[in-house]
Amino acid sequence: MPIHVVRAQFSDLDHHIRNDVHPKLRFEVLERRASGARYRQEVRLLGIRQHDVFERTIAPDGCIEDRSVEGFNRGGSLSIRFEPQIVDGRAGTRVEITVRLPLPPVIGPLVKPLLEAQIRKEVSAAALEDRADIEQRGYPRPPRNAFGVGGIAAPSDAAT
Repeated sequence: MPIHVVRAQFSDLDHHIRNDVHPKLRFEVLERRASGARYRQEVRLLGIRQHDVFERTIAPDGCIEDRSVEGFNRGGSLSIRFEPQIVDGRAGTRVEITVRLPLPPVIGPLVKPLLEAQIRKEVSAAALEDRADIEQRGYPRPPRNAFGVGGIAAPSDAAT
């Protein structure tokens, strides 16, 4: 998919909430800004339910930086970078996701390998869910009519 579509889908929190793009994640937008948002995220990782409040900044080039300011992963961040590519002769996009999490000083080194493996698995699954949302379900989706069907106009009550 072209880079502008991928960037738009990744940054559209309302779309992710409305369409349950990531079934294991729960989002709630707390504040919207021209170049980002503040939102709450809930996830279960290693059997522990985690709540975080993130400050999202969207750079002029469309890259996304989510920084945890409250919660379990406070001080951690998620960076998403986009690079245009040609895939099979068509416009494509390479997405690079970098996760940084603070680790407790005493047990951090002990849990780091397990945590890294779990995060890699979860981030990969989420990226595949975004890809399916874009390529299979279609982003942006056509508006729904009164019958809940996309792309078909609802019949008019006015007879001519």
